[in-house]
Amino acid sequence: GHIYYQRINRLLAELREAEAEVAELSSAPMGELRVAAPLSFGLRRLTPLIAEFAGRHPQLEVRLDLDDRLVDIVDAGFDLALRIGYPQDSSLVSRPLAPIPRCVCASPEYLAARGTPRRPLDLLEHDCLHYRNLSMREEWNLNGPEGMQPVEVGGRFCSNNGEALCEGAVQGLGIALLPEFLCAQALEQGRLQRVLDAYAPPPFQLSALYPSRRLVPAKLRALLDFLSAALTTEGTSRDG
Repeated sequence: GHIYYQRINRLLAELREAEAEVAELSSAPMGELRVAAPLSFGLRRLTPLIAEFAGRHPQLEVRLDLDDRLVDIVDAGFDLALRIGYPQDSSLVSRPLAPIPRCVCASPEYLAARGTPRRPLDLLEHDCLHYRNLSMREEWNLNGPEGMQPVEVGGRFCSNNGEALCEGAVQGLGIALLPEFLCAQALEQGRLQRVLDAYAPPPFQLSALYPSRRLVPAKLRALLDFLSAALTTEGTSRDG
């Protein structure tokens, strides 16, 4: 009788879990959805997409936290975190969403005064702006005809915020390596110019991180699919 009870109890538990999975798959996204994302990317690219997604799902309450600090999404209670780079936390599920192209650029005024670099090693003679806390040097990896070339650049200005680096480049403080979503408008307006076009920096990867679980909630699954499709479409349109 004990063995029979254990087996039946296990079968009933699996049946309840299967019913929960079917109900979750068929249910509309609802409840609270908490998302963490980097500040500049959140303002420039993510917020319009989140607004569109929320408009499609009126039963959802979306909380978007924008911060460049890396938070523990499990302890902080987030459903999802968007990260730019290559996540190392193996305890989280990581889903690649889109590449983040980057470019090397500077203001016309800076280039007129200091000259235009023609190869990566020329950057050693320039002020370079970079994303780094408490350090005035950084290694840039540029891929060109000779392969990948690392260059340890330095300059008088660094920041932990991409918007600040972009504005610093516009103001002529030096050469910057920036995600294109940050500098696209300044490039179109001529306030920044691309340099070292033959030496493309590898793109960053935008990834979605979320806690590992057997069943992904409908609200999270819907957002992941929406962002993946929207960002792919944006990238295709921009490339064309």
